[in-house]
Amino acid sequence: MRSYPATSRIVLVILMSSASVLAGDAPTPAPLAPPPLSAPLGKPIQLFNGKDLAGWVWYQRPPHTGTAPAAVDIEQVCSVHDGILHTTGRPTGYIRTEKEFDNYVLTVEQRHIGKGNGGILFAITGPDKVWPRCLEAQGANGEEGDIRNIADFKMTMDAARVEPKRLRRIGPSSEKPPGEWETIVVVVDHGNLTVTVNGQLQNIATSTESLVGKIGLQSEGGEMEFRKVELTPIGNP
Repeated sequence: MRSYPATSRIVLVILMSSASVLAGDAPTPAPLAPPPLSAPLGKPIQLFNGKDLAGWVWYQRPPHTGTAPAAVDIEQVCSVHDGILHTTGRPTGYIRTEKEFDNYVLTVEQRHIGKGNGGILFAITGPDKVWPRCLEAQGANGEEGDIRNIADFKMTMDAARVEPKRLRRIGPSSEKPPGEWETIVVVVDHGNLTVTVNGQLQNIATSTESLVGKIGLQSEGGEMEFRKVELTPIGNP
């Protein structure tokens, strides 16, 4: 299976200038393109081993009598067949890694079975809840490439694309229709953050606060499949 189908092209994309959105800050120009990786890539880590759900933890939005389904086990939401991780998208929650990571290239090969919501969570810290302290590479149809800043992480962003709790993609859309495999690449590298969708850079932020944390796959109504969830450390882990 191919590794990093989009990562090598990130540094070739030219971006618009960006400005700090922190209240009272003067505009701070961002690089014209993402800087090179700070160190050579290490050995890839397969977060999904293609066989089972080892290393993953399921968290479900707590049920409320009469308004949400009863608590279910991870096997009722996720299953593995022929090297593919299938998620039903219901009930609302997420699966996450047991371990935390920092400074990496995360490559996810995924597809929507039909139209629906989903997403890749990263920098997850603190107690499990819906939703935890984290960032999300948005996976909802029509919004892939957006970054949801769930916890208001401090970072330098393009003010023209900032909305409450969200940094809109650079665009135009590069996502594929339901049923087709897509490649999402998230790079977290010492304060630099990029999101690439099917080889096209769709988001960038710089001067981020620490993004160390766990990795998660969202269950939010959209039936999805994953055949690769690979994390490659930048430098030695």
